[in-house]
Amino acid sequence: MIEGIFFDGETSTKKASVLHYDEQGYISFTDLDIEKIHINLIKISTRLANTPRYLNFPDGSLFETNNNDAIDEMVQTFKPSFFNGLLHSLESAKTVVIASIAIVVLSGWLLIKYGIPYFSNEIAAMVPADASKYMGQGVLDIMDKNWFEKTRLSAEKQAELRLLFKKLIKDIDGGENYKLEFRQGGVIQANAFALPNGTIVFTDELINLAANNMEVASIMLHEAGHLKHRHSLRSTVQQFSLAMFVMVISGDVSTSSSIVTAIPLMLVESGFSQEMESEADTFSLDYMLKHNISPKYFVTMMEKLEASYSDAYTKCLKESPKDVDKNKCIEKSIVAKKGSGDTKKITDYFSTHPNVKERIKRFREAS
Repeated sequence: MIEGIFFDGETSTKKASVLHYDEQGYISFTDLDIEKIHINLIKISTRLANTPRYLNFPDGSLFETNNNDAIDEMVQTFKPSFFNGLLHSLESAKTVVIASIAIVVLSGWLLIKYGIPYFSNEIAAMVPADASKYMGQGVLDIMDKNWFEKTRLSAEKQAELRLLFKKLIKDIDGGENYKLEFRQGGVIQANAFALPNGTIVFTDELINLAANNMEVASIMLHEAGHLKHRHSLRSTVQQFSLAMFVMVISGDVSTSSSIVTAIPLMLVESGFSQEMESEADTFSLDYMLKHNISPKYFVTMMEKLEASYSDAYTKCLKESPKDVDKNKCIEKSIVAKKGSGDTKKITDYFSTHPNVKERIKRFREAS
């Protein structure tokens, strides 16, 4: 005798009822005018914790009960199977639950750490050039609308840097598809980044940090390295894949869409992995050594870029006259940075970029 609620399957009406079953496995309801039916013709839901169990009848009617033990006994009597109650047994075992959580977490980490990067590399290699071109232009349009303003560099300076860029990329396979753009960075400040369509964008603020064109050239080569290895496209695929992973795991579409819409900002902030940054560094360093360009130019620019984001630089600008030479503040900030010690912070291990001091050391040693 199993107490529960019966639904006729035709209306929303429900009725408290008592289920009976005989020795042959036939089920009936003493308080309902329903013919007996064998248990083999009924679909019985699997036990999951203490949630209600459901008996689904062929005519669409349904019986719901919280008496899980009685249902388990009935099922084991007439439908004996190793799998009966297996899910409930597993979910009730703490060691199994802990192991399952550990496996899910480990699998998710392996997918994000190795699986998504690997497949993004394969997918990026298959993306047609036209698709990359459209994607890159779309990202730049979003950036122009939200962050950038028209460059204030003189036409002569732009022409001078484009000529330099053209000379640098003439020996790079596929370099004929690369192009250079300038924007006033605003909140983005001194920065440079590569887009999937082969466009490299420099902000005026970065150009103004350089004492000469060769310092700019060192950053051009680094960004060309990103293009050569299709890092922008790979990163975009990774971010999209991560969004899909989050959506599948959490069922939260809004979270995944937020990640997708953040891709342009990710590209602005050069949110590449440590592996990608190292690949771009290697590309630029090899090029410099091959073409007799001193790696010290890159060292100088990295020091300036790091200093331009420091509190010491901001403080110097505020305390100095309006017509102050910004490079003087940069020089003071670099000195202050070096004097702060060379201790690696724990956050460096979790940064998307390799440690700046390690990158600088690599180029300084090569020079």
